[in-house]
Amino acid sequence: MYKKNSNRPIIGICVSNDQPALQKLVKKRIDTFHGKATFIKFFLKDLNFKNLSVKGDYLENKKGKWKKGILPFPDVIYLQSHVALNVVNKIEKIIGRKVFNSFTLDKLQESKLLAKHNILQQHLPHTQKLNEMHLQNFLTKYENIVLKPIYGKTSIGLIRVELQESGKIIAFYREIKTMQKAEFKSYKDFWNWFSRNFFRNNYMMQQGIQTMKWNGMATDIRLNMNKNRNGRWEVSVLLFRIASNNSHLIPGPLAVVPLARLTNFNFKKEKIANMEMSIKTLGFKICNALDKSGHHMADLGIDLGFDEDGHLWIYEVNSLPHPILGVQDDFSLTRPLEYAHYLALKK
Repeated sequence: MYKKNSNRPIIGICVSNDQPALQKLVKKRIDTFHGKATFIKFFLKDLNFKNLSVKGDYLENKKGKWKKGILPFPDVIYLQSHVALNVVNKIEKIIGRKVFNSFTLDKLQESKLLAKHNILQQHLPHTQKLNEMHLQNFLTKYENIVLKPIYGKTSIGLIRVELQESGKIIAFYREIKTMQKAEFKSYKDFWNWFSRNFFRNNYMMQQGIQTMKWNGMATDIRLNMNKNRNGRWEVSVLLFRIASNNSHLIPGPLAVVPLARLTNFNFKKEKIANMEMSIKTLGFKICNALDKSGHHMADLGIDLGFDEDGHLWIYEVNSLPHPILGVQDDFSLTRPLEYAHYLALKK
């Protein structure tokens, strides 16, 4: 029988079978944590609001073994799964504002939320829900667009569409782990193909950005931001990614490089310093915008990219990010638990 220790807060980590990769990370996160806490990994259905308890696998010592049991309601809950906001509110009535990552954004919600902030608008590609009547005009205006599943988490289903001067349309898309190319003589032919193979009323269309290239390969940036043990936003890792081709439709980049090491790729130090300042400044602006939205976020993975003119764009903000394992000094693995510990002890 578990006996609660006032000096050892209970940190709950809510997982789901919809996010198996994040579920597997729980023990790795705990192994990097240096504070004193009892951890319980549980599914949302195992929260008992009547008895104020939770059933799950708990760990009192990171060198010990997981046990199954029923513990008192956690002092703080780190969400690693989608939980409806009305349920979050119900939990917060019991433990206070100590449920974080409380808003799982779909791609369209994310774009609309960020666009409300004037300071971010210049960094957001034009985005709107896919509509057959508007798609042709959208493609004509930008010539290079991306069609994205609103609820997608990977590049599966993502299609880059290019309008040629001749009027021909070229579509690039992922099939298993390879990039495929399809060509169409007319917009009608393209739409018939797309609607038959992909369209399920849950797509959005986005202005395509031609990113800066390294040796002909597309590039982008991953910025992981976390609230730290003092409750403040901090950069956890900043990586420059070089794709294995001229697109980002295929997983497995050619290289993932900490920004400081770009000198190895013939980037000048002054340019790297300017890039780093721009990226971090924008990262903090995004975090502040989410704080002002009223949602309790503390763990974000932000995908960005510089275009060929050096302008910085926001591609996506991932509200359930995966740390970049194997990269030295990626603090996004452990900082969520440090922040959870800070919240648990906060009066």
